[in-house]
Amino acid sequence: MSNNQLVEYDLPELAIHLQPHGAVMIDRKSMYYFRLSGRGAQLAFLLSKNKDLSKTARIWEIVKKEELTADQLREELSAHPFTEAWMQGLLDQPIQFSGSLHSYLPISCTLQLTNACNLGCSFCYASSGKPYPEELTCSQWINVMQKLAAQGVADVTLTGGEAKLIKGFKEIVMAASSLFTNVNVFSNGLNWRQEEVELLSHLGNVSVQISIDGTSDTHDALRGRKGAFQESMETIQRLSGASVPVIVAMTINERNADQVAEVVDHCAKANASIFRAGKTLSVGRATRNFKALETSFEKLVQSQLQQACHKWGHHLNIIDWENEENSFTTDFCTPGYLAWYIRADGYVTPCQLEDISLGHILTDSFSEIGSPARLLKLKCEAKNCKCIGKVELSEPDLPFENDMRAGTTDG
Repeated sequence: MSNNQLVEYDLPELAIHLQPHGAVMIDRKSMYYFRLSGRGAQLAFLLSKNKDLSKTARIWEIVKKEELTADQLREELSAHPFTEAWMQGLLDQPIQFSGSLHSYLPISCTLQLTNACNLGCSFCYASSGKPYPEELTCSQWINVMQKLAAQGVADVTLTGGEAKLIKGFKEIVMAASSLFTNVNVFSNGLNWRQEEVELLSHLGNVSVQISIDGTSDTHDALRGRKGAFQESMETIQRLSGASVPVIVAMTINERNADQVAEVVDHCAKANASIFRAGKTLSVGRATRNFKALETSFEKLVQSQLQQACHKWGHHLNIIDWENEENSFTTDFCTPGYLAWYIRADGYVTPCQLEDISLGHILTDSFSEIGSPARLLKLKCEAKNCKCIGKVELSEPDLPFENDMRAGTTDG
């Protein structure tokens, strides 16, 4: 992450989020984060309070009996792009504080409002179409969101099925906009009423991701509805025309791998903000309908993305699917440890691909859902979420605790 990228967010909402093994600093607007040492977290708190390098260095000397000058502190901070920005006024606001020393609480959540969908896409990971037998109601979702916001969650995605099919969608999105810094709505782009477009425009912190999976005939065939492409593209134009940021997501398979450039053209002309391509995963209905992309198709997609960047890069943020962690998206959040997926029936999983549950959002406490023991068990047993299996936790390094654990006393 570069300094220039940070400066684009001229008024960041900085927070330190505690976990059992350490602290994370987050810009709640961009959702960029990095892990802090216990020492780094303490310095961040001091700088945000007194806004002075010399004072901070002297406080550290007095309390820690460690020689530290303002120049040494400045050099230390300049070693990382984010901490270097601390000296450019990004700590002018008090740092928010969230998380837990005992459980892994999320900073980002995906809420599957309903499994109901008005399409039957052949590659749907959730096999959406019919609602679950017992789905959360509008009032229950709002109650859940209030609890998530109180625990420090900054970013939520409202998805489905088709998120807009839940009764009370407008109430839910209004509440989400009030409670969280960022709200993302995932939609197929069908049946958007003008009052819904206007609502999102007035709320101001809501973006919409719409799926476009090929040119007109291919998209309609994959999604099982004639005219779906045309209607979804018109929705993109209406939302972007109302100043609602639109992300277009294209799910790649052998049937549409050669159409990426054409889809990007359509998206750019419709004034979408971001284009991203993802691979069809062998989960849900895709298990029987699609196979993994061969290398030749991956190279074909990559070459089209590179060409599209040269053609539309000034107008549209085109995500390189090989380096998506450097993009302005929220997919970086470690499943289970920093992000939760809450299914329409209330069960919490680390991500949308995993069936094994960490608990139920209405009957289990947040500390139980995020308990290290439950996460470790799921980490070992996960069937579909590959990311959680790769998580390797460091030794605990927490602010204000290092000296106590070492037995240090003032003297």
